[in-house]
Amino acid sequence: MLFELPSIEHVNARDVNEVVSWLQKYGRKARVIAGATDLLGLMKDKVEGPELRIPEVLVNIKRIPDMTRIVYKEGRGLRIGAGVTLSRLAASNVIRQGFRILSQAALQVGTTQLRNMGTLGGNLCQRPRCLYFRHPHFLCFKKGGSKCYAATGEHRFYHSILKQGKCVMAHPSDLAPALVALRAEVLIMSPNGERKVPLQEFFLGSNHYTETILKADEFLMGICVPSQNEKIHQVFLKERIRNSADFALSSVAAVARISEGICEEIRIVLGGVAPFPYIASMAEEVIRGKKLDEGLISQVAEASVEGAKPLPMNGYKVELTKALVKRALGSMLNPADAQGIES
Repeated sequence: MLFELPSIEHVNARDVNEVVSWLQKYGRKARVIAGATDLLGLMKDKVEGPELRIPEVLVNIKRIPDMTRIVYKEGRGLRIGAGVTLSRLAASNVIRQGFRILSQAALQVGTTQLRNMGTLGGNLCQRPRCLYFRHPHFLCFKKGGSKCYAATGEHRFYHSILKQGKCVMAHPSDLAPALVALRAEVLIMSPNGERKVPLQEFFLGSNHYTETILKADEFLMGICVPSQNEKIHQVFLKERIRNSADFALSSVAAVARISEGICEEIRIVLGGVAPFPYIASMAEEVIRGKKLDEGLISQVAEASVEGAKPLPMNGYKVELTKALVKRALGSMLNPADAQGIES
C-alpha cells in the first residue's frame, strides 16, 4: 500500500568500520541515516524504481562521536562531522567568526524544525526536488527510466539553466555552493579506508542515476575546510519562492580576497541553476586581479551565466542569478550594503 513503510532493520553504528561493514553486507539495500529528513520522505512516498529501492537496513551514524563534532585547529582548518545539524552549524561561534558563509547558508535551509533535525551530510547528499522524481507513478531517468519528464513538463522552479543532460534537475543543497566556495574537501569512508576528495568532484553530472560519487559501500564522514584569512569576504545569497522555507530558485556563494580595492582571488559558486554546485569560472576570470567597481560587477554578472540554456519556463533564472551576483559583489564593494545579509 502507498505510504505504508515495510519492515526495516535499524542499526546504531558504534564506529565508522561498523557502518562500512553493514554497507558491504547489504549494498544498495542499506542506507546511512542521521536526521533522515529527506530519506524518510522518499521512503514514505514510495519513491523507487529499478535503480532506486526502499532500503531494508538503516544505519544510524549519530552515535559515533566524530560524526557530530565541529573541530577547528589553527593553521589546519575546520572539520565538520556529517551528522552535525544545520542548527549547530548556524549557531557555532567558530563558524560564525571564521566561516560565516556556512552560517548564512545553514540559516536559509528549511524551517527551524528541519534545521534542528537536518544534517550537513544529508544536505549535501539530498535527492532532486523534481516532482516527477518524487512522484511514485513516474519512472523518470533518475529512477532507471529512459525519460526526463521535467524537460517538457513542469520545470519552473527546481531545474537547471546550465549543464543539463539526460536529467534537468538542479541540485537542491544550500551548503554545497558555500562549501565549494571555501574550497572544502569531503571525507569519504570505504572498505579501503578514509580518503579526501575536493567537494566539487564529489558531485556527478546530470547523466548519472545518483548525484554523488559515493558507492554502495561508502559513506560521507564529514567535511574539511581550510583556514580562512581574516580579510576574506564571504557572502551567501538565496532567492526562493517562500522566504519561510523553500529550496533555491538560484543562490550565489562568493568568497574573495580584496586588497586596496583589488580583487586578488575569488570563488563564485552558483546553486539552484545546475545539477551540481556550479563554479562560475568565466566570471572569476573577469574579476580576478582587477579593481572592483560597478562596471566590473556588471561584467562579472553577465559572465556568471555565460552558456546558460534555460528551459521554456525557467528563463527568469538567468536575470535572477545575475542580480544575485551583483548584490553579492556589491556588498563587498560597499560593506554597508551587506547589513541586510544574514551572518
